Amino acid sequence: MDNSRICIAAHDELYVLDLNKVVYFQADDHYTHVYYYADKPFMVPFGLSRIQAAILDAGEPANYVVRLGRKHIVNTRRIFRISTIKETLYLNDDAGSRISIHVPKAALRPLITLMRPRTSTTDGTT
Repeated sequence: MDNSRICIAAHDELYVLDLNKVVYFQADDHYTHVYYYADKPFMVPFGLSRIQAAILDAGEPANYVVRLGRKHIVNTRRIFRISTIKETLYLNDDAGSRISIHVPKAALRPLITLMRPRTSTTDGTT
């Protein structure tokens, strides 16, 4: 299985989630809503921490799927605007829809730092 898909077992079931299709995950008590692009969200019977652990175990996807505070994990490839003033993260899906989610400033500031392009100096260092 390629590392853009994660598998999580729950009871006698196995959930296979494709990280390339995920726009974001949102915590809901001991459950998680999964938002795929161009699809309605669906719920899985485990918390965000189990999803985060599966993402980290998958390896490479961990660099574009990040945890934002207690409530969200987002696919950074879907971000088109971050507003700390409005405490809002704006995402695109492949269907042309724009999604906005409320995220606290404390979670958005490190995300801006992570995503900001590094500038080079004249001597070639960053």
